[in-house]
Amino acid sequence: MRFSLIVLAVLAMPGAAEGQRSTAADSTQDSTVVLRPIEISVTRQTISLYKIPFAVSTLDRDELLRGRATLGLDEALAQVPGLFVANRYNPSLGQRISIRGFGSRSAFGARGVKILLDGIPQTLPDGQSQLTNVEIASLGSIEVLRGSSSSLYGNASGGVISLRTASPSLIKREASARTVAGAYGLVKLQGRVSTPAGKGTIAINGARTTSDGFREHSAAEINNVSIRVEQELAPGTTLLMTVHLADNPMLDNPGSLNQTEVDSVPSNANPRNVDANAGKSVTQGQLGVNLKKRFDGGGSVSITGFGLFRDLDNPLSFRFIQIDRRAYGVRALAEIPLTVGSTRPRWLVGVDLQRQRDDRVERSPDLATVTRDQLERVTEIGPFTQLGFDLGERVSGTLGVRYDRVSFTADDRLLVDGDDSGDRVMSSTSASLGFVWRLRDAFQPYANVSSSFETPTTTELSNRPSGAGGFNEDLEPQRAVNFEVGVRGGGGLFTYSASAFHVNVKDALIPFEVPSVPSRRFFRNAGKTRHRGLELAATVRPIDLLTVVTAYTLADYEFKDFRTADGNFDGNDIPGVPGHRFYGSVRVTMQSGLWFATDYNVASSYYVDDANTAENKGWFTADLRGGWEGVVAGWRLAPFVGVLNAFNKRYVGSITVNAGFGRFFEPAPPRNVYLGLEISPSL
Repeated sequence: MRFSLIVLAVLAMPGAAEGQRSTAADSTQDSTVVLRPIEISVTRQTISLYKIPFAVSTLDRDELLRGRATLGLDEALAQVPGLFVANRYNPSLGQRISIRGFGSRSAFGARGVKILLDGIPQTLPDGQSQLTNVEIASLGSIEVLRGSSSSLYGNASGGVISLRTASPSLIKREASARTVAGAYGLVKLQGRVSTPAGKGTIAINGARTTSDGFREHSAAEINNVSIRVEQELAPGTTLLMTVHLADNPMLDNPGSLNQTEVDSVPSNANPRNVDANAGKSVTQGQLGVNLKKRFDGGGSVSITGFGLFRDLDNPLSFRFIQIDRRAYGVRALAEIPLTVGSTRPRWLVGVDLQRQRDDRVERSPDLATVTRDQLERVTEIGPFTQLGFDLGERVSGTLGVRYDRVSFTADDRLLVDGDDSGDRVMSSTSASLGFVWRLRDAFQPYANVSSSFETPTTTELSNRPSGAGGFNEDLEPQRAVNFEVGVRGGGGLFTYSASAFHVNVKDALIPFEVPSVPSRRFFRNAGKTRHRGLELAATVRPIDLLTVVTAYTLADYEFKDFRTADGNFDGNDIPGVPGHRFYGSVRVTMQSGLWFATDYNVASSYYVDDANTAENKGWFTADLRGGWEGVVAGWRLAPFVGVLNAFNKRYVGSITVNAGFGRFFEPAPPRNVYLGLEISPSL
């Protein structure tokens, strides 16, 4: 009841905002303020924000890059409410990304959240996502759709993060270079060139990052190259081709620590990881081709084909894992114009097809014994349709339905212990319905109900506590239904948003460890869990040179029905996500080109295990950024400096949920400094 009263009180008054940018039109002759329309494409069609009945946040290139080291998505996404990026400071495992609690179980990479790069899924058909192809310094924008989105994107869509590379100029050549150097041996070099070509553009981006890491055994070497070619083949017909190549020969894994180790020397690594030289070596490439035709009478057809290879060597303290991955897919989408009376509904029909082939071999740490040798295949097919409609001038609605069928097959080639080959098929129908009321620019309430569907990944299915091959026959997909109400708007110098959500989850996927195999993650289903929360954000510009950005998340995630041989966890908090999180930023930009920013992050303590017997302490950090932008001798220069954790707080940036032997914690570094410079010709 108390939670409901808080929600009603907040929604009754304008007071919280998206991470989006709006500008006011001249209102000197009229008290009504008209906001610049914001176009959103994360909903699989480009549409004005005021027609979208879901919580959406957008970040532009300036927000992503200005004075930032561009080492992780947490730098910019911290200002998106409802989204929590836990920085492990572990290059082998990457950052743990969750939206409204979905994805918090991830042992490495991302789970439960659909990630797109220029419209190409970085999420495989089994639901696991890798950010290997993502070079943050090359991005032009990020859009985040918070809430269950399987009616749009299928498996593992508890939320969606759509990344888009910066669009090059159609009329002139461009070139830029960016370098960052900082503590713990950090050196990052990034460059970008583009040129008009025919009726389109060609852009090439390259980056190299090396670091010794804050912790022992946390060094990294990361190399990325991407090529983007866009051409107009005929009036209304465009071709977009993207190529991404990554070579990461060294991604060390320091592992997690227990509380005693964190309190004494947080920079140490888990000794087992050091002895096993735990880490990753990855080579990956992806090709994507999109052909889109727009018709004179309205509507369009878009077909996207893509393919990926990934070669992985992954020494761990308990196994040496090698995966040879091949994946490919096709996405087809048609926007069909309709006319019903005086309205023009927006009708989408489409289908996604993805296939994944993993050749998996696991050996003992000394490489002497093969413990698993199997070929894993995953196929996902998902036809869908979506209808957007207007009910009068001020009410818009969206209705979507999708069916997904995901099949898993394992061919066991290690037959000395029997044939564990087998297959699993998981399917679901997902739907969404929402309405938004544009009462005025300053007040646009909306409501929706939507569902999501999430299968275990091949790694989660193949990790069986018994040690057998094949797939875990007892592990089921996770399903959720999301209810949401919200409001957004703004005018003049102020934009805001507020959203409240309630999610019922069935068969939630929960990680655990067993003492006989330390550090290996196994998975089981919880009967029922509940996610509910409140998301607030606001941007205020009281004067031209000053901007204040705030975001707050209240999260209440609870096990409702979860009992195992280890105990009864009914009523316990779901571990891994803070109940309260606040972000605040104050930015000053002067006419001389000087600028300064302070960023504040506050997180409450949260439990790290299902039994709620151990917790990660809350933290407060302050980061400082500053620099200058101007032209010198025909060159645009932008030197900058950043100070992270300026007050030198000791805290843990991420945790390993339900880790064995109390090794939950992945510490964050103390105060550290980086310097950077962006340079480009002034044309």
